[in-house]
Amino acid sequence: MALRLKNLQQRKAKKTVKRKKRKATLRREAALSNITHQLATAQALQAPLYECWEPEGLFETNAGIGTVVVARKTSAGQILMAAFSLDVFYLGVKNVYCLLMRQEEYQHRLREIGTREILKKIPPDCARKLVEGAVAYAEDLDFYPHEDYGFAKKIFGNIEKELCPRSFTFGRDEKFPRHAGLRHPLTAG
Repeated sequence: MALRLKNLQQRKAKKTVKRKKRKATLRREAALSNITHQLATAQALQAPLYECWEPEGLFETNAGIGTVVVARKTSAGQILMAAFSLDVFYLGVKNVYCLLMRQEEYQHRLREIGTREILKKIPPDCARKLVEGAVAYAEDLDFYPHEDYGFAKKIFGNIEKELCPRSFTFGRDEKFPRHAGLRHPLTAG
């Protein structure tokens, strides 16, 4: 009986050691995967621009909220996608995500956004001007962008918003209108 108990305890101890080794291996693999993903994302930020999208009718009276998408494509065929959920009347960048994904997942996410709004292509310089203009307007009203905006805005890289010929008027119903590139009338000194 004592021998059986001793064998049982030894088997349990071996299983515990094995389980701990497996958990440690999984933690190391997860950490390496995370580091690899971060490096791949950092490299993707330098990849060539792929395409940019804006919602149709964003500045119409009954709209004001929509998603601006900026995408870069790596030489390996992966897409780095930044999706900025904008409120051009008040809040600026309400939500944002920036993810590295396969082409199929990117197309799926675009279709998903397309179920809520109609997207049309926009030049990269205008996409940057639109997003940063919404952020600046909202900050004048003491609304600050989503916490992930600081990372996601890196996707703009060297895109020059000054090259965009369009102008965007932020605000609603003539309440606090602001044109991209101008100071807010209430805060101008």
